[in-house]
Amino acid sequence: MKTQGTTKHRFTSMGKAARIGVVLLAAGTLGLAPGEAQAQLGFAVEGRAGVTMPQGDLSDVGAETGLGYGAELQVNFHPRATVYAGVHRHQFGCEDGCSLGGDPTSTGLSAGLKYIVHNPGDVVVWGRGGVVYNALDFGNSSNDREIGFEVGFGADMPIAERIYLVPHLGYISHAAGNNFTASFFTLGLGIHYHIN
Repeated sequence: MKTQGTTKHRFTSMGKAARIGVVLLAAGTLGLAPGEAQAQLGFAVEGRAGVTMPQGDLSDVGAETGLGYGAELQVNFHPRATVYAGVHRHQFGCEDGCSLGGDPTSTGLSAGLKYIVHNPGDVVVWGRGGVVYNALDFGNSSNDREIGFEVGFGADMPIAERIYLVPHLGYISHAAGNNFTASFFTLGLGIHYHIN
């Protein structure tokens, strides 16, 4: 049963995450030049995998580096801007000294804005930010999904027609109940395919 204090903390965390997401999306949108806004919509899919590195509360309770993966649909509506939505799963090690039990796993949904900050030749360098809707599960315990945020940067490097290799670094943070916050870095590699 959730106490009034826990519920209040949950909504406070949701408010903070929502404000961060709005700021990130607004900042990217304001940077779009009006004269560039007539780009044709482009669609792409992306799969990614990599390592997860726990921070903050996760690190304090003994969680260790694990593996993560995800998939996204991306829609390019401007020469420099793309919206994305996807699913992801990030698992952490939990050996001796870890108080969570089992292998902690953060799973959920994400959506946000990807913005091209530099385009040297065929390589596309980008930054991104958005919101996540994640739950932290461990052992036989499962928490409600909570709203959080993610930020990151990377590059799309062409390897074949319409296909890009995508190294990336990201940071995800979301509430996980009982004044606990699941925060972690992600470092990985993705494959990006332009449908059109």
